[in-house]
Amino acid sequence: MTYATRDDLVQRYGADDIEQRESALPAGAVDRILADADALIDGYLAGRYSLPLTDVPPNLPQVACAIARYALLGDAATERAREDHKDAVAWLRDVAADKVKLQSATPVPGAAPESMVMMTTSPSVFKRAGRP
Repeated sequence: MTYATRDDLVQRYGADDIEQRESALPAGAVDRILADADALIDGYLAGRYSLPLTDVPPNLPQVACAIARYALLGDAATERAREDHKDAVAWLRDVAADKVKLQSATPVPGAAPESMVMMTTSPSVFKRAGRP
């Protein structure tokens, strides 16, 4: 499943910005960059959610666009693009660590916090003299 399209990039960053970068790249580069962003996102989601997602949560296209734009800009990446990319990856790490949950996504069985390990200790074998 695709999290973002070329049209999503254009809507977020403007046609001029995307077309300018696209003209300097080989044909199909934007689609490959978007596929790479999807693969990166899936890598973070794979341990927590069943893939492919049946419904794309509304915040994933924004994350995919930030990752793709950073890759699209390459060496010409602005500080804003770097920060957006960094924030997107940090958010994905939070999803992988189960600090953030995706809306309408199906969790992988056993990945939820309900799968807790509980430990108990046995009574002391040795005691100090004079203590009960």
